[in-house]
Amino acid sequence: MHTPSVFCEEDFDNIIDFIAAKPLATIIAQTSNGIEACHIPLFFYEEHSDSDSKKRYLYGHFGRKNPIYLDALVDSSWLIIFQDTGHYISPNWYPSKAKTQKEVPTWNYQSIHIQSRIEMLEDSDTLKWILETMTAQQEIVSENFWSLEDAPTAYIDAMCRGIIGFRLTIDSIQAQFILSQNKTAENIAGVINGLELLNTKDAAEMAVTVANHNSRVPF
Repeated sequence: MHTPSVFCEEDFDNIIDFIAAKPLATIIAQTSNGIEACHIPLFFYEEHSDSDSKKRYLYGHFGRKNPIYLDALVDSSWLIIFQDTGHYISPNWYPSKAKTQKEVPTWNYQSIHIQSRIEMLEDSDTLKWILETMTAQQEIVSENFWSLEDAPTAYIDAMCRGIIGFRLTIDSIQAQFILSQNKTAENIAGVINGLELLNTKDAAEMAVTVANHNSRVPF
């Protein structure tokens, strides 16, 4: 991924927070039938060894009939992409545009690319742990928390027979957060104001994201 330095996100905590907030990943693999892609929610997990070293993984599961893993080339690298929908940024929101006319439209967004190696996980206990962990992460916002124990054991066991779990070892991460940080403070304020005036949920979320990000980025 081409990542200009001004947009490069290197704060690991911010990257992991984004993955937790936007867990639906695009998973891309080279297979015997060409390039395959699918969309699967993942969660990040960090293991600590006795030597105090850290091993970082992403976990998820496939349906048993998914060709992306059935036809994947052995020992090939997998590309994992996390991304928000972003938002269009109008040049009319920049105060400098009124003075010089030298501004153009752009698109603010956040994207993370992860190069990984995959390991399939089939035992029942591991599959249930993957499902429990993902469910707990998503159900945390609910007042009526659902867990695997809410469903009959035989039913969950039958559902698990239709899936295969996987663990993705994180080999490298590229993160690009394009959030108007290449603009002046005046133009950043104009972007935030322009987004707020649209009075839509997506625009409001982007306005908050731009404001929060640029509060920690020196101009």
